[in-house]
Amino acid sequence: MLGTIQEEAERLNHFIANLLDMTRLESGALVPNLDLIELGDVVGSVLRRAPTQNHSITLDLEPGLPMLRLDPVLFEQVLFNLIDNAAKYAPPGTVIALRARSEGAVVKMGILDEGPGLPDQDRERIFDKFYRVRASDRQRAGTGLGLAIARGFMEAMGGTVTAANRSDRTGAVFTLTLPIP
Repeated sequence: MLGTIQEEAERLNHFIANLLDMTRLESGALVPNLDLIELGDVVGSVLRRAPTQNHSITLDLEPGLPMLRLDPVLFEQVLFNLIDNAAKYAPPGTVIALRARSEGAVVKMGILDEGPGLPDQDRERIFDKFYRVRASDRQRAGTGLGLAIARGFMEAMGGTVTAANRSDRTGAVFTLTLPIP
């Protein structure tokens, strides 16, 4: 019972943090604290706290990726929200993959899952506040704020986030496009 109380308290804390983040985004009070960061460092930090215990994680970060000018706290929250989303929608025991490549003036990072993918009518709406794709009753509850916050934070840092279905199998892929300074 104590474990359940702890889990629900953490969920409530995450919900309140998301509401505060959304308020900061909408009011224009969000000013990123940009600094040069190593992508691998932020990924490692996120994976230590992301709820991925029911999934295998694969990392494929191109060696020698350039440093990126990002707000490490905001970017960590973006990655956490995307990985948390993948863990919610992909069945237990499946793989969540993180891939990053340098492509010209940007680094593209993909978060890929092995879930059911995104219905065509939901691909853009999933970034709307409080919008949630219909899923099974066994799925962990969410607020519909995580992806809206991820998009807002990415735009505040000069990047983008898009969603699509995987071309190689079932599942979704969220692509972060990060400018190289």
